[in-house]
Amino acid sequence: MIAKRAPARKWLRAPDSAVGRAVVALVVTACIAFAVVATGASVVAGHIARRDALAEALRSAHVVGNTVFAPLLPAVMTGSADATRRLDNAVRIRSRDGSLVRVKVWKRDGTVIYSDDHDAIGRKFPLHDDVAATIDGQKNSAAISDLKDPENITENGYQRLIEVYTPLVLDDGTKLAFELYSTDARVLASEKELRSELVPFALLALLILLVTQLPVSVWLVRRVGRAQEERSRLLNNALAASGRERRAIARDLHDGVVPDLAAAGFAVGTLGDTLPADANATSHRLVGTISDIVQRSVYSLRTLMIDLYPPDLTAAGLSVAVENLTAKLRSAAGITVLVRVALDTDPSPATAATIYRCVRECLENIAKHARASRAELTLTGDDVTVSLRVQDDGVGLPATGIDRRAEGHFGLQLLRDAVEDLGGHLKVDSSSNGGTSIEVEVPLLASSAADRTGETPAPRRRTRWPRLRRAG
Repeated sequence: MIAKRAPARKWLRAPDSAVGRAVVALVVTACIAFAVVATGASVVAGHIARRDALAEALRSAHVVGNTVFAPLLPAVMTGSADATRRLDNAVRIRSRDGSLVRVKVWKRDGTVIYSDDHDAIGRKFPLHDDVAATIDGQKNSAAISDLKDPENITENGYQRLIEVYTPLVLDDGTKLAFELYSTDARVLASEKELRSELVPFALLALLILLVTQLPVSVWLVRRVGRAQEERSRLLNNALAASGRERRAIARDLHDGVVPDLAAAGFAVGTLGDTLPADANATSHRLVGTISDIVQRSVYSLRTLMIDLYPPDLTAAGLSVAVENLTAKLRSAAGITVLVRVALDTDPSPATAATIYRCVRECLENIAKHARASRAELTLTGDDVTVSLRVQDDGVGLPATGIDRRAEGHFGLQLLRDAVEDLGGHLKVDSSSNGGTSIEVEVPLLASSAADRTGETPAPRRRTRWPRLRRAG
């Protein structure tokens, strides 16, 4: 009996585009992290090696200076050749391995009272700050020297050496500075050893971390992707439901209320002709008034039908629909509106519908809440983007901004979600001195998550007809 193969884990299945992008980003991040960690570990290893080598050189110089040189220096200072020869032998013994390069003993005035290079004995050099600090402050110091100081003429042939200063105090109280030069071979060896141990360990730890994080990252990307898809689906369902309701209301108005009112208006209009000749003027005036009211109501309902379900939202139709909305704002609220429309190409149905909703919502908010006297609307577009800007001089938005769901207002927040679903963005700027500006940018040929087909139609070029007119 053949055992069934266990199903692969979800995060091991063929990745979708979002997971693929996440894996690529993780690999790129891993490469950068490896480079940074390797460089950082190498720098740390070098720092540790230099610190340890300098500390060891300082301890060695202190021992040699106080146990070997200090007892013989009083005789050296009195000119004893035997004492000088004994120091030379001590230096020669410690130089056999090639690590010790030079030894000097300094007085406070900058005179070299002893050096294994006898040409330097008795010479005076400008006193280095480290020598002065060693003698006056009885301080030890160690550093890697670049050998550029005047007294380093006796160290020709080297590019850099470990330079150590340690204080010496003779029996008669004389304070001197003992200087020892050694090669940096110990530093280089320590750096190499530490790098060979520290860098692989750091990279291995990072690799383990990245490998363990890979499934978690893929799982999170999938979860976020599913949440985004669900959000887009719910938003599209809400917008589709809103569109269906608007179409149903427009259909009911078109098939019921509007023709009935139109018929009533026609009947009332003919009623005036059927009144008796002896009817008073009030009756004729009343019939005329009723006929005017019915006709205005029919006109308002037809305008409302267009607002609810605009028949054409191509570039030309969208321009007309936008101007109709601004005309309604002018007539209903008495607000002066400056309109500029300049569309080069036909937007996709999703883009046109979203722009139309944005215009309608912005103008309705201005009419209901802004208490503005003037508004400006600019709608432009090219082969890539459709841009909308609506600005008023009203009282501005409350401190809560556009997210006023707790107060029962969803309009602008729903618009922002719809715009972002198409790959665009909506920006709201409300001044503390009053006035609100709303800017919307949507891709020209965007499609919603509900109707994406993967094919993008080529844009249809239109003649640019900018309009600039003042309404009101």
